[in-house]
Amino acid sequence: MNGESFETVANPALETVVGGRTTQLPQKPADPALLQSIAQLAQTVQQVGAGLAQAGQQSQQGMSQMMQQMMQAKQGK
Repeated sequence: MNGESFETVANPALETVVGGRTTQLPQKPADPALLQSIAQLAQTVQQVGAGLAQAGQQSQQGMSQMMQQMMQAKQGK
């Protein structure tokens, strides 16, 4: 293949193995710019989520107020 040699694993060691082969890639140091971008993305996603939650809560409050007004108008007749 690419000059790597593979060691044979004894059958008794494989008795409890389920699934396929895994490989471990060499670890490279993370790029600081990439880490910063991921952190900014996470912060943006959190802000968007908070904004959506707030908008949903305001919408719920508006619906509740409208329902109350409709009920009061019905009772007033």
